[in-house]
Amino acid sequence: MATVAESPESETHPPSLDYSKTNSLQTFNETTPFIDYATAQAQLYHQAFNDGVDSTIDAAKSRFAQIRSTSYAHFNQTLDSLDDLKSQYNAYEDLLFGKIKEGVLVAASRPLITCGAAAALGLTVLKRPRRDLYYNTLRLFLKEESMISRAHAEVKELRQSIQLLKAEGEKLESYRACNI
Repeated sequence: MATVAESPESETHPPSLDYSKTNSLQTFNETTPFIDYATAQAQLYHQAFNDGVDSTIDAAKSRFAQIRSTSYAHFNQTLDSLDDLKSQYNAYEDLLFGKIKEGVLVAASRPLITCGAAAALGLTVLKRPRRDLYYNTLRLFLKEESMISRAHAEVKELRQSIQLLKAEGEKLESYRACNI
């Protein structure tokens, strides 16, 4: 009986092979629609991409054709604008140099007024002459005692700032010596 039991087991293996073949055939039949759908979608995307590239190329060709057909007119318009700008610049330049030339002629005809105006302008515009003029005028109206007290205050302030700088330098040297 043991041998009889073994023989049905040996006969069960081939049906399991048939079952796996049947199962794989059934799985293949179930997945075939998904594969067909995926290939159809890939073809649609490929077609859409090709259509997009073709429309882009067509649009670029038409734009370049428009640019080529209108570029000469725009170029001439730009040249005309530049000519207008050049003529306006020349008019303002002539006006400016005309005023300068007129001013030089007036200055040459009246040298005394010109020298006075140049000296006054030099005293008011330049920093050093302006400062000298201010302090010399201030000295005329201030008393000696107030000027001396102001000088002492400034000297005292300078000494304090020097002492602060020395203290800071010593502090930095001691910090540097500690870190080394």
